[in-house]
Amino acid sequence: MKSLLAAALSVSLAACADAAKAPSGGESGGAINPNAILRVALPSPIRTFDPALVASYGENGYLALTYDRLTMLDKNDNLIAGLATKWEFSADGSSLTLTLREGVSFNDGTPFNAAAVKANIERSKTFEKSTLKSALADITAVTAVDDTHVRFTLRAGGGVQLPSTFTTNAGMMISPKAIADPSYDLANHPGNATTGPYVVTQFTPNEGFKMTKAPRTYWDPAAGRLGGIDVTFIQDGTTRVRGVQTGQLDLSTANSPADIVTVQKLAEQGQFNVAKTRYRNILGVYLRANQGDLAKPEVRQAVAYAIDPNAVKALFSGYCTPTQQIYPDSTPWAIPNYQYPYAHNAGKAKELVSQAGGAKVTVTFPAGSNVEQSANVVQAALSAAGMQASLNPVPTSENEPRFIKGDFELMVANSFSPKVDPAETFNTYFSPSGTYKLAVEPQATQLANDATAAASPTLSQDKRAPLYQDITKTIMEQAWFIPICNMTQTAVAGSKVVGYDNIPWMSIGITDLRYVAMVR
Repeated sequence: MKSLLAAALSVSLAACADAAKAPSGGESGGAINPNAILRVALPSPIRTFDPALVASYGENGYLALTYDRLTMLDKNDNLIAGLATKWEFSADGSSLTLTLREGVSFNDGTPFNAAAVKANIERSKTFEKSTLKSALADITAVTAVDDTHVRFTLRAGGGVQLPSTFTTNAGMMISPKAIADPSYDLANHPGNATTGPYVVTQFTPNEGFKMTKAPRTYWDPAAGRLGGIDVTFIQDGTTRVRGVQTGQLDLSTANSPADIVTVQKLAEQGQFNVAKTRYRNILGVYLRANQGDLAKPEVRQAVAYAIDPNAVKALFSGYCTPTQQIYPDSTPWAIPNYQYPYAHNAGKAKELVSQAGGAKVTVTFPAGSNVEQSANVVQAALSAAGMQASLNPVPTSENEPRFIKGDFELMVANSFSPKVDPAETFNTYFSPSGTYKLAVEPQATQLANDATAAASPTLSQDKRAPLYQDITKTIMEQAWFIPICNMTQTAVAGSKVVGYDNIPWMSIGITDLRYVAMVR
């Protein structure tokens, strides 16, 4: 499927330079066509439709079209209601109670209620291959208080991040009927075991999928306004943009520098519509501080000193804004007036490599992605500092899962995603029991203790913020992750597409298309 569409889109971008000017694409552009099929091409593949088996954060956007979540994010990263309309911690922080949306059923007819939430959370915590055990570890028990209220008993001092965590696959709800049936193939054919606006009708892992409008009236009238969605995975950004320009696609994204510049020019000519979003995600370098020469602090520091954020920014024609901490300045978790300890200093990098007696590192990156050039810049900088630095390109579907498994010592990627709540950020990337496990001893245990104290639901945001700022300082000093810059993501939409400027998760490079529609 992917190769056929890519071949069909091989005409020149310049071929449509004289096309008629596209309308604005706003909601006033015409009557919504409830039977329209949205044709989409996106770069990142998906390998499973079982929320408990998802290994990459980027797959969440696809699952969110069919699985509703307990909570959601809007396009500005604000936490909003989903299947849960209210969430409240007890005064002593020992429990979290959700008030659930009434009148919702799974598409197989099973009622959505507290018992369904209990079944889902317990499955995610105990399912042998579940990737969600760490995310839900703070929940020690689930009680269905009544049909519309579910209470989570929490580990002492933990759980403050759960409302944020429930916006991801950890909060996606599966029909208890499917959970109880061991023969039900959620990974490939979730079918009607969902409450979302669309149901999956066809799925080929790593290639694409088709969805059709759910058979039941959806609870959110602003979502699910299409007849269906056809998604194809095409890694090359130029091919995706060309598809929208020629009319063979309705919607795609662009985030490589060349593509962003191109789509900006073509949008000005009226070729299509665009909506730009600055990534909350960070393009940066992940380091395994317990592998090879990276176990030496001076080598990690040399890596940090060697990288010039402005050299990477130049690759993106200015569309990658340098950053030197892990939270956006607009959040309370950012360190005020922060001075990054490893501002670019090639001479200092060389000096540290010499002190370490040399160093050998392998720079892993997703081949053919929009960070490939950045990885080359990083490798050249490390080589200039005196390291034996080699490149290791791997398929885009493998770099994250294999780094998480510990296969690679250093990875350049744009996937570092500061979560809405910093407790989830720490749990995901730095906790010794988390997904990435970037923090290592002797600092890891103390840092985990500090993070536990900062995550208490009894603390106000004002009291938590300075605690997380101190944690961030330690992370930066240890050079477990080296932030470089925040990229720009651009939605590229055809003339009949509306809602292309209202796509949640765009700031982390994921596309939740629930609010996108098409006019007649």
